[in-house]
Amino acid sequence: MANSKKGTKQVNPPTPKQRVESAFGGKKALVNDLIGLMGGDSSLRTKLMQVSNARLVKHHHATKRMVENFGSKSGLIEAITALRFPKGSPDEGYSAKLESYSPWRLMDLHRQTKDWEVSQAKAAKVAARESKIKAKRRAKIRSHRS
Repeated sequence: MANSKKGTKQVNPPTPKQRVESAFGGKKALVNDLIGLMGGDSSLRTKLMQVSNARLVKHHHATKRMVENFGSKSGLIEAITALRFPKGSPDEGYSAKLESYSPWRLMDLHRQTKDWEVSQAKAAKVAARESKIKAKRRAKIRSHRS
């Protein structure tokens, strides 16, 4: 804060490590909390201990949202497949592929799928409105020809 007034105390935002220390008590506690939310194993623990604190905080936030909204990873996968395939069930390869995704990637995929569904509904509404207008124009032209 180079342009701050003289005599005022400069406040720096907390670093990711400081946020982890204050919110969870340390990196190990955060990793244990993440594993508890995801239901992972010890191999996941070693991988997560190597991840930066900032990324761990983001992963914790996304995993917590996943558990609150969908219950578990399988619930989120079911929600995604229901949005993607409303008329039937997907093939086993698609579900297996989603199983390999991380919770934060699945949350993003769910958001994208929901956005795509909304845009498709808007496009269908516009197309229906345009076809109705064209039908009125055709009827008007036919009535003038008669």
